[in-house]
Amino acid sequence: MKMKRKIILCLILTVFLLCNGCHKESEVRGLSEGQYYTYYVNSSGTALVSRIYEPEATDTAGIIEELFAQCQIAPESGEGRRAIPGNVVIAEAPRLEERIVNLYFDNTYTTMDQVTELLCKAAMAKTITQLEAVDYIRIHINGEVYRGFNAYNPNQGGESTGIQNLVVTEKTLWSSSDFLDNTGDDTNKYVQAEVTLYFGNSEGNALVAEVRQVVYSSTLSLERVVMNQLLEGPKEVGMIATLPKNLKVQGVSVRDGVCYVDFDATFLEEPVNVTDQVAIYSIVNSLTELSNVLQVQLTVNGSPDVMLRNNISLSSRFEMDLDMIAVPEESMEDTEETIQETTQELILPEETDSVLPDETAAVETTVEVATGL
Repeated sequence: MKMKRKIILCLILTVFLLCNGCHKESEVRGLSEGQYYTYYVNSSGTALVSRIYEPEATDTAGIIEELFAQCQIAPESGEGRRAIPGNVVIAEAPRLEERIVNLYFDNTYTTMDQVTELLCKAAMAKTITQLEAVDYIRIHINGEVYRGFNAYNPNQGGESTGIQNLVVTEKTLWSSSDFLDNTGDDTNKYVQAEVTLYFGNSEGNALVAEVRQVVYSSTLSLERVVMNQLLEGPKEVGMIATLPKNLKVQGVSVRDGVCYVDFDATFLEEPVNVTDQVAIYSIVNSLTELSNVLQVQLTVNGSPDVMLRNNISLSSRFEMDLDMIAVPEESMEDTEETIQETTQELILPEETDSVLPDETAAVETTVEVATGL
């Protein structure tokens, strides 16, 4: 009887291992032996795109390092971006422990906005857990285990609104199955919003507002949408773009009322046809129009310790500056007319020596009330 139980247990264990192997194989079907999919982010920063990679290493540790390195490389075609942003610092090499690959970063990992961080984490998990010896990845930040957002899962209940349906959990391990590819209806929900954008006036020395209706994927934050719209430039006549066309926004995130925006070096190097103050405050005023943003911190390749053309330091946070907004000429004329009308109403009548009886009584009554007599 005991022997029969042992045989049954062995059979169950064998079926389990075969199913687990089939699961891994189904994830990498279509690949030749020794090949893996590695993932990077598409140009719009809204989804993952895969490519085939064949590591040179043959041992598990070496393959993990190579696959992890691929998450730090953008495609050679230039159509897309690296899964791990360039400003995110890797503290040490990945380590495999009990079927879990531990990944180590410093606190620059937390500067990513929710969408960028979700795509980064998904790319790392989907890439590394393809190995037969790996079930999960675990992220460490400054030596501490990272506890972040769980990936969107349509089975969690509630409305399927993509990134907005994420829930904060004590989850510390992530696998490929935690993430949906951004190809189904559930992850392509669109929402509409009204944003106020600030561009340069015709002289390039002040800001003018353009109110714009935008429809965008729910996988994007509204702060990222505002930055994307600024990069597109104005649609109305008499306005000037304030940002270089080829500028790359490497990260947008909001914490405690502060919006952090990270650019590549193009922000410092390529001039635009507006003053530096107009370039800065077109970003700041546009973002602080959002109800959840009070201040803006600008960085270049992750660093705030830079000067914009030796004119403006980015080391401090910026707040909305209403003085940078140009007042339309029509409004100025209306204001002048209002001032003139108000002034005329305030002109006192000419003095006269004669005082009517009822006016005298009114004056006496006023004095009595004022003095308490």
